[in-house]
Amino acid sequence: MTGAYSFVCQYGSTDTLLLRLSAMGGWQWRIGDSHWYGDYLACSPFKGARIRIVDFPDRTDVGYRYESDIKISPECRTPMTEIDEAYRKVLAQIPALDVKEIEWFD
Repeated sequence: MTGAYSFVCQYGSTDTLLLRLSAMGGWQWRIGDSHWYGDYLACSPFKGARIRIVDFPDRTDVGYRYESDIKISPECRTPMTEIDEAYRKVLAQIPALDVKEIEWFD
């Protein structure tokens, strides 16, 4: 488990992906801005855990490929396996295709 994933979905912009994630209910997603990564979507589903989906998806034959990562701070008491499992369930609901573990980035 790397704590970072790529996935493909039908949503070609951060705004439309945010609308889909918000419509699913559950976690509270927000738009953030980074000097290095541009806009991104983020949520904190567990105390001390942050999930980020980076903007600028690559177009593929079947949709748009995004990269995402999970970052935990020392105060996080939720096991990484539980965070990972919950995030994979969210990705399945989008629905996301071709979910792959990738090298962690920051």
